[in-house]
Amino acid sequence: MGERSINIRLNKALGQNFLKSDRVSRRIVESVELNPSSTIVEIGVGSGSLTSILLEKGLRVIGFEIDTRFSEGNRRLEGERCELRYEDFLKADLSTLPDSVTYVANIPYYITSPIIERIMFDGPSFDRAVLMVQKEYADRLTATPRTKEYGILTVNVNTFSEVRELFQVSRKEFIPQPEVDSMVIELSLLENPPIGEARRDQYRKFVRHCFSQRRKKLKNNLKSIVDSPEELLGSMAIGVDVRAEELSVDDFVSLFKNIYPEGGV
Repeated sequence: MGERSINIRLNKALGQNFLKSDRVSRRIVESVELNPSSTIVEIGVGSGSLTSILLEKGLRVIGFEIDTRFSEGNRRLEGERCELRYEDFLKADLSTLPDSVTYVANIPYYITSPIIERIMFDGPSFDRAVLMVQKEYADRLTATPRTKEYGILTVNVNTFSEVRELFQVSRKEFIPQPEVDSMVIELSLLENPPIGEARRDQYRKFVRHCFSQRRKKLKNNLKSIVDSPEELLGSMAIGVDVRAEELSVDDFVSLFKNIYPEGGV
């Protein structure tokens, strides 16, 4: 049963675009090696199309859905292996989630960044996150230096995780039909990220600072935190006239560790 069969007027303010059939949902589940011992956290349950497939596989699901109009129709899903929470995932207390989770979500385009940041940096450790996002957004996550898509999001996400594009989903698969295609991606946390958890927020703030005036040369953005940016960049064999968008993730990590050595003040 697809989302089309649910007699609920879609809410544009919530960015609701639902899949016409179960075909894509089944492909999502089949594309990923879901750990049977991991709890699936589904963000945006809707009418429970994907939830039903996850439960068919014998998985345990905790689902978040902000639109309470779906609650009556979804009562058939709730039970020992399925808990549905009708609240805003961005405001929910994630400390109540189990220690090991796998996120699955068809993310409304307008809140993609907040949800990914919440998953990556605010919630419990996760095995993987399988997310359907706007194709252009996926391009930002997998972008390379010196491209217009490469930016703060690219660097911060790729410092702490591996990003894989699984498959593209045509706009024709949705109702109402959006103006862009989607991409299903998989995020997997790195076992040994180059920046420890204690310094993660400081690093993310540093990356934002480096990109704060994107068209300016990096040395100008660094002047407020480094006495001699030109000398520092030269000592690291980084060109003194580079812009932030030209640095690789490894460059950002090295630069951060030079400016903020561990154990320093």
